[in-house]
Amino acid sequence: MADLSKAGTEYAPMTWEVERGKIKELAKAIGDPNPVYLDRDAAIQAGYKDTPATPTFLTVPMMWCGQMPDIINDLKINFMMVLHGEEEYEYYQLIYPGDVITGTPKITKMEEKTSKSGSKMDMISVEVLYTNQRGEKVAKARSLLIERK
Repeated sequence: MADLSKAGTEYAPMTWEVERGKIKELAKAIGDPNPVYLDRDAAIQAGYKDTPATPTFLTVPMMWCGQMPDIINDLKINFMMVLHGEEEYEYYQLIYPGDVITGTPKITKMEEKTSKSGSKMDMISVEVLYTNQRGEKVAKARSLLIERK
């Protein structure tokens, strides 16, 4: 059962260097055939300065940095009972290979809800604000985790 007193907790920043190969790998994994994510020349021809990160790319640093399991443990969430509720991204500028992005995770909301069938669940909202190597805001990712009880 989640520790609902952790709402508002901000965690240590995580830093990730964006790699062209990871952009291409994610595009292939999600089945996005758009050549701007797969080929630098195609991206430049389309008006980009390089291969841009895919719209859902921010999932990569959050999972590969290894911080999410630590956050789940700190929140006292039973990982075996977690559902991914939703994911949302707000971009302020494009992210390219070579960018070094730093994200600061924050628990923005935690609440217990009761389903129509009477089951209890905890709803945990996580927000990560990302900045680049110049300290500019580049994006915000929001996730909803649902812990079934």
